[in-house]
Amino acid sequence: MATAKKAVAKKAPVKRAAAPVVESRNDRVDWRSLYLYAVCLITLLVVLFSTVALINSIMNAVFPDPAYIDVYTKPENAPSAELLAQQEEANQIRAIKSIFTSFSTVAIALPLYLYHWRWVRKTNG
Repeated sequence: MATAKKAVAKKAPVKRAAAPVVESRNDRVDWRSLYLYAVCLITLLVVLFSTVALINSIMNAVFPDPAYIDVYTKPENAPSAELLAQQEEANQIRAIKSIFTSFSTVAIALPLYLYHWRWVRKTNG
């Protein structure tokens, strides 16, 4: 006998509901990274400005500002040479104090910057 082939009915593909869209967490702010980068930026700026102030203070200590002499002063009211020397010495002492202030600021801010920058590198890399 001849075998009759039965027609196989194909099923229509079932349309599935689209998978729900899950919002990624990339749209949120990463507060830890924001904190680390902000601290790095601020400490780097402090180091930069303190270094400039340190160099300026060193220049003022090496080459102190001369004492102020009023050009309109009458000769009898002119300051003595001793007073002018004291003013120049006071300018030099002020510059030396500024050196220590700038150096201590750099000494505090630079390690803080390096610590946070290493932390950034470790978390990102």
